[in-house]
Formats: sequence, structure tokens, C-alpha cells
Amino acid sequence: MPEKQHIVILGAGFGGLRAALSLSKKIRKGKLNAEISLIDRNAYHTYTPTLYEAATTSKETANYLQIKEIVTFPIEEIIKKTGINFIEDEVEKLDLVGGDIHCAGGRKLNFDYLVLALGSEPHHFGIQGLREHALNLKTFLDAIKIRDRIWELAESGQQTFRIIVGGGGSTGVELAGEIQGWLCELKEEFHECATKVTIVEAAPTILAGFPEKIVEAARKRIGDLGVEVLVSEAIAKADAEKITLQSGREMRYDILVWTGGVKASSLMGSLPLKMEKRGRVEVVSAMECLPQSPDLKLYGKIYGIGDAVCFYDPASGKPIPGVARAAISQADIVVNNIVNDLKGGKKHRQYKPFAYPYIIPIGGKWAIAKIGPLIISGFLGWILKGLVEINYLLSIMPLGKALRIWLKGLRIFIQNDRLG
Repeated sequence: MPEKQHIVILGAGFGGLRAALSLSKKIRKGKLNAEISLIDRNAYHTYTPTLYEAATTSKETANYLQIKEIVTFPIEEIIKKTGINFIEDEVEKLDLVGGDIHCAGGRKLNFDYLVLALGSEPHHFGIQGLREHALNLKTFLDAIKIRDRIWELAESGQQTFRIIVGGGGSTGVELAGEIQGWLCELKEEFHECATKVTIVEAAPTILAGFPEKIVEAARKRIGDLGVEVLVSEAIAKADAEKITLQSGREMRYDILVWTGGVKASSLMGSLPLKMEKRGRVEVVSAMECLPQSPDLKLYGKIYGIGDAVCFYDPASGKPIPGVARAAISQADIVVNNIVNDLKGGKKHRQYKPFAYPYIIPIGGKWAIAKIGPLIISGFLGWILKGLVEINYLLSIMPLGKALRIWLKGLRIFIQNDRLG
């Protein structure tokens, strides 16, 4: 009997978790001679679209553990009875020629198939002082740090505090809108809390690259909330009290949050794989990674999905956006191709990007949703956001648990929101 094939998936984000769960089902159903190991530095999977809400939930509404329960989900519980071997560890080194994975905890694994789903990390673009002085919003702990810092300022009795959000993409706009709404509530609670939230964006508009109707609706909403927006202004440097813009203007702050860019996991940059011009690993349409040079022989088959890699849209020639829906679609392609290999087939499915639907919540019970040509904004957009969340939870956990977590999150976040 042939030796059992070892499939290793690095990263339990949207794409990595989808690949692991789907592969386990197909391997068991087809009685294929393979095993799966899933490696992540955290013991939980994070539903990142709710991080902006976690960062703006009052301590009076929910404590740390209550928020963690509705934003993060234990991986061991998700993969129970699937046969997936979960390893909570950080990958320290990848030997793609020898087929070995070295973890920080001293563990060493070999692989026959490797799926790189390591996600992204904040990109500070070498801006002086930004890494040291800005808070990020990439992880659950990042969200809690932002929440605690805002709460500390409110409790201190400081009458005025200024929050600057660097970056006017979807994350920055979502966070700024929600913070502004929360600060209004804090003002009522602490009585002497005059606040100001400012988005600083280097592009000529917030949500650069989005359709003009989306940008216009977001611009109006963010203005109605009282958020100040500075466009065509890039941060040149930051210190503990102020930022300096490239125009020379200085802006003092009490809290600085950076949402202005992400890059592939630093581990990816050290791999002997073909890279695109911005330093991400480039993949072909079967989501397979290629060696740096044609004469380099890689071990096994190596796939990449999500923010860890770059895929150029054949139609536009541009990299596709790093969104959850894309990572999940790419994971499905990788699963199909690995299973086909295990069955002895030669034909691989090709990934074809499309205009993924998306939702951008901006303060309270208000969101912009784009589904195909249809654009929905306001309370109905917020309702659609909730439906997307419950649909995702149902894809990774049993019905009863998914409903319990979703309803608990709904109760907490509704208490924390106002009607738009």
C-alpha cells in the first residue's frame, strides 16, 4: 500500500480553515490515503469582520471573555471528529526543498502537500515611528488594546481627546465610524468627554478603488457621524504625541491607529518562491506556487491562498483584493486539486476571480452592501451584514452553537450601537 500522504496547512484563517475542513470531508468520503495537519500560532480562529466592533464595545456591555467568545472560536472545537491534527505553534522555518517544517516549539514535520495560508500583517511602509507608536487592527488582541486605551482616556477625566486613524480603506472607515458613535455614548456616560476622530488618507478619496457610488455614500455617512477626513495627505513620521504629514502639517493625538496597509506574512518573503513586485508569492491559476528559478526543485506540491499570495486577475491584470470570500474560493480550488492528485487524476481546476459581494458597515446599524450591480445602504445593509455572519458561522460549526454565538453577539453589539 502506498505511504500515507501528509497535507500540511499553515494558518487557520478563512482560507486555511476552509481548506482543512473541506479536505477532511473529501478524504473521509473517498477513503483516501492522506492525513491533514493544521498549524496556527493561536488556539482560535478569528472572525475578523467583527474586530472593529470588538474595539468599540463598552466594558459595561461586555467583558474581555464575552467579546472573545463571539469574535474567536476554538479550533479544537471546530475540527472535532474531523480527523484533522491541529498544532498550536508558530512556524519558524520552511525547507521547501527538503520538505520540512520547523516550528518554534521544536517540532519538525514533513509534508507531501503544503498549503500556505499565513495571511497578512500590518505594513508600515518604513514610516518613521509608526510601528512604535500606532495601534493596529489585525487581531483580537489588537481590538482589545484599542478598546482599553479609549476607555482609559474616558475614565481619566481628560476633557478632550483626539483619535487619528491612518488609512481610509474599508477597515479605517469602519473603525472610525464606529469609534465616533461610541465616543458619543462615552460623552453621555462620563459627561466631560469632547472628542475628535480624524481619518488621514494618502489617496484623493477614502475607499480608493471602490465604485464612485460606494465612495459617495461612505463619504456622506462618515461626515454625518462627525468624522473628519483628510485626503491626499500621507503620514511622514510619528512620535509619541503627534504625526507629521508629508505636507509638513503636524497633528497631535491621544490615540493613533494604523489601518493603512498590509503585507504578506514575513515568513513568506524568505521562501525560494516566485515573487511579484511587492514581495508577495505569486501563484498560477491552479493556486500552485512556483520556484524562484526553473532549475530549483521544490519538494512535493505547494499551494498558496488568501493574503499570503498574489494572484493577477487575467481580465484586469491587477492583483485581486485580499478579501475573505476570495480566500475561501481559492481554498476550494486547492482542495479540488489535491484530492484529484490523491485519486491519481491529472486535470486541475483553475481559479477564476469575480466581483465578490461585500459589505462596509459605517457606525451603528448602518452599512453599505454591494451584491453584483445592486447597492444597498442604511439599516438594510446592516441586516445583510448579520445574515452574512450567521451564514459563515453555520459553515464552521453546528447549527445550535452557531445560533447561540450569533445571537449573543447580536445582543452585545446592538447594545453598543445606535440606529443610523
